[in-house]
Amino acid sequence: MGTSDPRPGQWISYRSGPGGKDHLPPAVRTRVEKDEAVRTEQRGRLLCEVRVLIYEHEAVPQVSFTDDTALDAESDPRDIAAVVARARDSLAD
Repeated sequence: MGTSDPRPGQWISYRSGPGGKDHLPPAVRTRVEKDEAVRTEQRGRLLCEVRVLIYEHEAVPQVSFTDDTALDAESDPRDIAAVVARARDSLAD
């Protein structure tokens, strides 16, 4: 990869969390961190986590709420259902 920026469409691998980007050249690390900040702002708040565990003979949907999610177990069920519908639609695309 060298010290230059990767070409458009080229993969950049790193781990999440502290030190995960330490192996990247400084220019690449700066670009990745800037891109992450832009994406984070564009996405907005994390509403909840919607997961579907896929087993050989069953699918198990889950909605999780953590301290950093905007919705929680006491949120309006219509709001939660709307988020689950968005998740379903995004998987269908």
